[in-house]
Formats: sequence, structure tokens, C-alpha cells
Amino acid sequence: MAKADTSPAHEARKPTDADRFVGQRLRQGRRELGLTQEALAALLGVTFQQIQKYEAGHSRMSAGRLLEIAVALGKPIGWFYEPFEIAESVEGARGRDLQTHDLKRDARRLVEEIGDLESLQAAVHVLSALARPR
Repeated sequence: MAKADTSPAHEARKPTDADRFVGQRLRQGRRELGLTQEALAALLGVTFQQIQKYEAGHSRMSAGRLLEIAVALGKPIGWFYEPFEIAESVEGARGRDLQTHDLKRDARRLVEEIGDLESLQAAVHVLSALARPR
């Protein structure tokens, strides 16, 4: 008996929550226009079964296919992702913290390089304005 492919490449091809969300938006847009799955499939040159798979989130759409669908439904690409929430990962937050640290270091270095009093006062004025709570 053959073992199912569970390689990282195979896992990457599995539909995600985002794929399911975009599929739901596809269904919503199609219904708003009063199109059947068959009619949309004919517009796109695919089978209605493929539309079913997209809508159910069982098949991933390529960027090119999503563009074709957006044009057929008269929707901007971003519409398919609104209001999809993208949770920031721990790695993303850590990366932002590291980037902030590096920028602060760069700012200190640049302030140290300012030679004349007028320029230094201007820099402090700008930094003070940016540091105020909003």
C-alpha cells in the first residue's frame, strides 16, 4: 500500500483558511450577480465542478485565475480578501521589535553625526514632535 504524500511541498499545496475565505467571497460575488456555477464556469472556461471546488475551498486559485474571476464578477482583487483578518505571528512581532531596535540605533548614530547647533535643534524638534502620544 502506498503511503500518502505528507512532504512539506505537499502540505504547502493544501487549501488554507484564506483559500476557504476567498472561496466564500467567490460564492457571494457570483450570487450577487445571479450567476449559476455553470454560467460562471462557462465565462471562465472551466467546469462547474471546478467552481464548486473553489467555492468550498477545496482547490486553491492561482493569482491569474483570481484575476479572471475578479474581472468576471466586476470586483477588485482586494474585495476577495476583505475583511479577512491576518493574525500577526510571534515571529512577525519579534521581527518588528528587532527592526525597531535597529532603527533606534540608527537614529542615535545619525543624531551623533550632526555637527552644527541649528541642525541638531531641528532634529530634536522633529523627534520631539514624533515622540508625542497620538
